[in-house]
Amino acid sequence: MDQLQHIVLSPHYDDAALSCGGLIAQLSAAGEYTVVATLFGGKPDYSRLSPFAQGIHGRPLAGADPIDQRRAEERAALALLAAESRPGAFLDCIYRQEEAATRWLYASEAALFGPVDPADDALVQELAHCLAALAPAAPRCVLYAPLAIGNHVDHQIARRSARLLSDQGYTVWHYEDYPYIRREPAGLAASLGEPGRWRSRLMPLSPADAQRKRAAVLAYASQLEVLFPGGGPIEARVSAALHSQALLTGQGQPAERLWQESTC
Repeated sequence: MDQLQHIVLSPHYDDAALSCGGLIAQLSAAGEYTVVATLFGGKPDYSRLSPFAQGIHGRPLAGADPIDQRRAEERAALALLAAESRPGAFLDCIYRQEEAATRWLYASEAALFGPVDPADDALVQELAHCLAALAPAAPRCVLYAPLAIGNHVDHQIARRSARLLSDQGYTVWHYEDYPYIRREPAGLAASLGEPGRWRSRLMPLSPADAQRKRAAVLAYASQLEVLFPGGGPIEARVSAALHSQALLTGQGQPAERLWQESTC
């Protein structure tokens, strides 16, 4: 395929729609070929879960088969955004063990937002290799990766893999991770590091862009109570939170923002 491809690296089933659903809506509306590669979308052995993972599976609306449920939600969401879905086989961090299968790498809520376990270092390289096989040659592909605001370990790994691809000549833009940017506004500066390393690109959202993003986010029904806690109808909560963040990003005009690391 000679057409330029846009590949959004989404650590989990919902990250792309939540963080840059407006961008995806714009690209597809313009006729651009857009793919959402859900990196950690594999299904574990449900008979062998850590107590922490069992607790997550016990949440309301999780369903008997959470991964199948989330894959169905992803298909519905990306159909609304007119993007292609490509779920990956790597396991979410809550399911991962070291090679000897004697230790769970991330067995608590705190571990999800701490440093990447050294046992996952090889995963960074493996993920980059798989993504390079998925993507066309560098000039014909633009990648969008998380900034890892909030420090979720799977987002950190996705960002590190994207850096390896950038070093290979791929064009890489980074999106602001939602809902972490909303929960931790200071996390943006922490993710960017020293001033001057990054340039930003504001992406204004039309009412149609915002509506398609909202509809896509609402498709992830099993996740909404965790992502948008509070009282009142969930649709109203989602609309208010997304609109508020878009206005904050665009300083009064709804927008999303991308970042690119300087090569100088």
